[in-house]
Amino acid sequence: MGKEDFPVPILHPEIIIPNLSTETSVFIGGTFGFAKSGQTWIASDGKRFIWSADGLEVIYSQDGKFFAQSPRGFRNEVLTYPFVAAGRSAAPWVVVAQTEMKLLMGIVAGASGVGFAIVIGMEITEFVAENHEDFAKWENQAEVCWKARAILKAHCPVLYDKVFNAVLKQIFKDVWSNLPDSVTPQVVFFGIGVVIGSVGKKIASGKFTWGAVIFVVVEQLFIRLFTGVVPKAIQITETEYRKMADEIMKQLQTAGVMLQDADMRKIVQEVQAHPEEVKQAFDLMKDAFQAHAVAQ
Repeated sequence: MGKEDFPVPILHPEIIIPNLSTETSVFIGGTFGFAKSGQTWIASDGKRFIWSADGLEVIYSQDGKFFAQSPRGFRNEVLTYPFVAAGRSAAPWVVVAQTEMKLLMGIVAGASGVGFAIVIGMEITEFVAENHEDFAKWENQAEVCWKARAILKAHCPVLYDKVFNAVLKQIFKDVWSNLPDSVTPQVVFFGIGVVIGSVGKKIASGKFTWGAVIFVVVEQLFIRLFTGVVPKAIQITETEYRKMADEIMKQLQTAGVMLQDADMRKIVQEVQAHPEEVKQAFDLMKDAFQAHAVAQ
């Protein structure tokens, strides 16, 4: 190989990795097929996890460090591995899904290169396998949150802003401004990854239980203000209102969100004016959050 074909260290992966494409690939040859994002390949120097591969370069990580290499150089090092036939008999070993790749990219964005190694560990595929259940749960909860947000944004703007947005801003922090109203699972996974990268996976799992706070608030409003299968508004006394408002405000405080009484009263008015829409949002969230709801 020429000098230009040897791996080049990437010193600031948190800048480069989040912007890579996961759609492209590089043909390795023969029975090996294509190398692409999310695959682990074995080369002359050990396992390499691919973040992106195209006609210009292959970006991969190894032992917590990141490298760029020409496709020719990468191909040569893979094909000259001494035990290539045995080592690649199950090629590629483990493939990480595209949504999970976005989560990993978010972790890199939220942490320094050293921080990434600490959070993720040295074996990326093991990290994904061990945390897969939580990833899927968080993605499902985030997805239904955005669907419910879309409903309430149109009909209950104060509930949308003071509860949904306020809680989600606490979860996603610095990446919140980059998350559009209508999001794909990949965008949600990237945001979750940034949280994990910035606070660590153990703390992050606690952070995402805050999503259950949103469900508890909607559930309280629905149960207290409506009756029947087809919702009909219930007139509540000031004492009943005060009790409900205090409970909801207390729940929001656990997620770091403060709600003023004037906003709480506007929310009650919005909810009573749009029973069908609130029921639709409640039903969307029920299955995703009920098992994880904050104890009342």
